[in-house]
Amino acid sequence: MINLPWRHYSSLRVDLRPPVRFKRRYSVTADILAYKRCSIQYGTFVARKYEPALAVQLFYGTIIHQVLDRAHAHYRGLIGPQIPGTLPTDENIETYFSEVENSLRARRIRAIEQVRNQALEVLKRFNSLEGPSLYSRILDTECRLQADQESYILHGNVDVLASTEGDESEVEIWDYKGSEKPSRHDSIYQQYVFQMQVYAELYRRKTGKTPQRAILYFLNALKGDVVPLKRPVNATLEVEIDPLTVIEAMDNFNDTVEQIEHCRGINSWQNPNEKPPKDTCSACDLRWNCSATIAFGNTFPLLYP
Repeated sequence: MINLPWRHYSSLRVDLRPPVRFKRRYSVTADILAYKRCSIQYGTFVARKYEPALAVQLFYGTIIHQVLDRAHAHYRGLIGPQIPGTLPTDENIETYFSEVENSLRARRIRAIEQVRNQALEVLKRFNSLEGPSLYSRILDTECRLQADQESYILHGNVDVLASTEGDESEVEIWDYKGSEKPSRHDSIYQQYVFQMQVYAELYRRKTGKTPQRAILYFLNALKGDVVPLKRPVNATLEVEIDPLTVIEAMDNFNDTVEQIEHCRGINSWQNPNEKPPKDTCSACDLRWNCSATIAFGNTFPLLYP
């Protein structure tokens, strides 16, 4: 009789465990706001992870945030032999810009010369205009915040935590935007307010304290032929932190997560509820064959003309 090895294990029984459900992480900007701006674009490039061919917006936003983070570290004496409290020079900004640009090129993220030069120019102007009053008040940069929402993890990344008039017990949240300030009636205006309310709640859960206010800084207000000598009126948007508005923002966040999970479950991404911003469509590889484009009739102007 042939001895079959598997017979030795015929009486073996293994209890099956139910599959483990991992909690997804949802970011305020990379998930919720991206989905709100265009659900089709989000489903393609975030959920399904297709690689976009055009990365102009990614270059612009990334280089602004990372160069300013280096400028903050420079002021605190964390880069090289710098003396704490020393403002970066234009030459320092150019050096940090080149470092970040080279790292982006390694990831195949590039920009045309016009976009590159504009980003460098607004960074120099911000540094010289805002640095003297802002850098000394900075308490932390690239502050990571998160909260367990039972079915998912909510997380966000605050660009700057700054003291209010030097009083460290009162904190402001600063967020840099590589764009121009939208009008109050623009849907993206309300999305920015929503973002700051969620960040304020995340900060409260982490520290037990509510920020005094949130400030969005739109660096493209500094571009142009004339060098601004003082902060342009349209450079900032100040958001007051209201408890009721925070609750509404958190409910809105939960509702949007449910919508995304539903789309994931049926593997289908419907048109967004509102017309996407033109620059969102202009930089999208799907724009020539997109149901949202047909539905809303978007046109495609040049990016950063």
